[in-house]
Amino acid sequence: MADIHYPYPLRPTASLRRSASLQAEIVSVGTELLLGQIVDTNAAYLSKALSEIGVTLHRRSTVGDNMERLRAALQDAMGSSDVVITIGGLGPTMDDITRDGLAAAFEDPLQLDKDIEQRLRAFFAQRNIPIIDSNLRQAMAPVYGRSIENPNGTAPGLLFEHLGRIGIALPGPPNEFIPMVDNHIIPYLRAKTGGVGAIRSIVLRVAGIGESMVEDRVKHLMTDSNPTVAPYAKVGEVHLRVTARADTAEEAERLIAERAAQVRKVLGDAIYGVNDTPIEGAIVELLRRRGETVSTAESCTGGLVAQRITDIPGSSDVFPGGVVAYSNISKTDLAAVPQETIMQFGAVSREVACLLADGVRSRFNSTYGIGITGIAGPGGGTPEKPVGLVYLAVAGPQECVVEKVNYIGSRSIIRYRASQTVLNMLRMTLVPKT
Repeated sequence: MADIHYPYPLRPTASLRRSASLQAEIVSVGTELLLGQIVDTNAAYLSKALSEIGVTLHRRSTVGDNMERLRAALQDAMGSSDVVITIGGLGPTMDDITRDGLAAAFEDPLQLDKDIEQRLRAFFAQRNIPIIDSNLRQAMAPVYGRSIENPNGTAPGLLFEHLGRIGIALPGPPNEFIPMVDNHIIPYLRAKTGGVGAIRSIVLRVAGIGESMVEDRVKHLMTDSNPTVAPYAKVGEVHLRVTARADTAEEAERLIAERAAQVRKVLGDAIYGVNDTPIEGAIVELLRRRGETVSTAESCTGGLVAQRITDIPGSSDVFPGGVVAYSNISKTDLAAVPQETIMQFGAVSREVACLLADGVRSRFNSTYGIGITGIAGPGGGTPEKPVGLVYLAVAGPQECVVEKVNYIGSRSIIRYRASQTVLNMLRMTLVPKT
C-alpha cells in the first residue's frame, strides 16, 4: 500500500467509547451548494434526526469541491466534535473529493472493498454499460472503518472510526441520503449513546407583537441553559423556539411543556399556534369551532388573504368566497362601496376599507368580512398617502374595526404583511375574551 501524507496533525484523543453526549458537525460538500443551484435540504433533515437521539449539533458548514478547503473544514470539525458527517462528493468523477478528504483527515488509507467492486461490476453489466477505472473509486473503503450500504445508488457511504473520532460520509441525492440516515446512521449513533439522550423542540408562533417586545417580556425565561427559549423574527410574526435536552424523550417533552406554559402565561393570546400551524390554519379552526364564516374583499393584496385561507384543508366550511376589488369600479360593483365615498375619501381610506369589509360580508352572507385597500408600490404613492399605507378592516355582526398601517419594504413584503395583520385582527376577534 502506498504511503499517504496527512498534512493536518490531530490533537491526541481518547479511543472511541460509548457516550451519553456526542457532539457532531455536518460538512456539506459541493460547489453547486455555494452557488445556490441546490438548496441543502439534506443538512436540515439530518439535523432534526440527530437532535431526536440526543446528538448535539454545534455547527454546519458548506465547502466547495476544493481539496485544500475541504481538509481544513474537516480538520476544524474534528478538533471540536466527536462525529463529523459529510454530505455529497462521493461520486466517481474528479470533483468528488469527499472520500479522499476524509481519509486524509482521519489518517486512514483507503483500500479496495471487493464486495463493493463486485456489486458495481454487476450493476454496470446488468445495464450493458462498460465499467471504467473511475467507477471503481466508489469501491474504496477505509482501513479502520467500513462501507455503508446504499441500495438506491452506486455510491456507498463510508464510516471512519479512528483517532478517537467518528467520520461518516453520505451521498448527496436525497433518495439515497434519507434512507441511509434512517436505516443506518441513526441506529449506529443511537447505539453509541447507549440509547440515552434526547433533544426536543417546539415552536410557539406569535403575532401582533414585534421581536424586541417579545424578547423583553420573556427575557427572564431565556437565561436557563436547559430548557432554552430563543426568539426568531419572521415576516409579520415572531417564533419562539423552546428546546430541552434530557435522558429520555419523555423527560425532554416534560421540560418543554413546563417552559412553554410559562411563556404562554406571559404572552397570552399573542401565541396563536405551535410548530407548523400558520395563522390562517388557526383561524380556520377557530371559525369551524364557532360555526362561523368569513369572506374577503381585497384591493392591494390581490386575493392573497383568500389564497392563504383556502390553502388550509377544510376551509370550504368557513370561507364562502371573496372578491378582488382592485379598481374603483370593482369596489362599487363587487362590494357595494358607494362611488361618492370613494370620491370623497379616496380609494385608500379608512371609510372604504370598512365598506369593503361590510359589503363583502353582506354579499356572501358571512359572519365576518375582511376589507383591504392600500398602496403596495413601488409607484402610486403621494406625500399624503405614501407607498406602504394600507387600511385593514374586519367587519362583524356588531362593529367594523379598522387599522391604519404604514409598511416598509418591497411590494411583495407589503402585501404579505398586510395579509398577516388582517388575519391576526380577525383571530383576535375570534379568540374568547377572558
